Amino acid sequence: MKSEPFVSIVIPTYNGGALIEETLSSCLKIRGIPLEIIVVDDGSTDGTPEYLSQRFPSIRLHRLIGNSGSGSAGRNAGLALANGRYIKFLDHDDLIQPRGFKAECQEAMRTNADIVMSRWGVVSIDQQGRFLTGTQRVLTPPDPERLPEAILQGESMPYTAAALYKRSFVADERWDASVSIIDDYDWFCRLALKGGQTIRTDALSYFWRLHPNSIQGRSHGEETIYQRLTFARCRVYEKIEQHLTSLGQLSLSRRQLLVRRYYDCLRCYCPNDRQLLARMQRLDPTFVVDATCESDPRALWLIHRIGLPSFLVLYGLSRRFGGAVKELRRRLPSTRLEPSGGL
Repeated sequence: MKSEPFVSIVIPTYNGGALIEETLSSCLKIRGIPLEIIVVDDGSTDGTPEYLSQRFPSIRLHRLIGNSGSGSAGRNAGLALANGRYIKFLDHDDLIQPRGFKAECQEAMRTNADIVMSRWGVVSIDQQGRFLTGTQRVLTPPDPERLPEAILQGESMPYTAAALYKRSFVADERWDASVSIIDDYDWFCRLALKGGQTIRTDALSYFWRLHPNSIQGRSHGEETIYQRLTFARCRVYEKIEQHLTSLGQLSLSRRQLLVRRYYDCLRCYCPNDRQLLARMQRLDPTFVVDATCESDPRALWLIHRIGLPSFLVLYGLSRRFGGAVKELRRRLPSTRLEPSGGL
């Protein structure tokens, strides 16, 4: 009789191509940990599911009808199908590090923790999948004892695959497609504040490959993605505020940190959001924009003289006007001025 898997690895994909092939190959190098690998295809049009079923017959392949437009649907479907004691969520452009993953699982076996965080890496690749030299970074999750404060201070939280989750702890949770651009951040924050046992290991569990076709890769040149990211992050902070308030854990210091996160959102996109400004005032009536949360001395000077609401109006107008000028220049045909004839 086949034993139950210790970990279910859930991988949503859409037109994964060579990226998911390499991701699955890295998973199949894992030894000594009973696994099931669940790939949820989100309506691929490039033959990905047919190829995977032939190339990797040992995986469980589940196909969604149509394309949801979000990896959240695939993760939710995979979570519902999972049999493992723990869940590992991967994106189809991630590379598992077998030794680090095994160490992560061993800590889960030893402690029976609800969340096991690990270190993770980020590396950039080009269109052909080649690693770009000098781009590799390795990040470490915060101390579990100070997770709420780390979240409210804007520190880096574990990305999609940088944690193991006990299935019984997350069985009633769902990934939120409304913040799909940072759904991994939203997912982790919600689970970290849920009150379970969270531990941290020194293992490097996986590498995330940043490539030109990923959302983050495209965000360097598309302002709309940057705007969506800002709105989504603000929405996540609102959910954190509601959760901590319901638990009676929104202390004065946490309110002050939360207001700074809201200011980051206002400053990044700069809408004149009176409702959010009122919320900031309610959370911390003493909040003053200072050099610790505003790095531009010119902006700081102007805020102190005309007030934050007026500054946001002016700055928002300047950004929209500046964007319109850039778009006009892009649309106009390039011309070269020739020297005029003279007497």
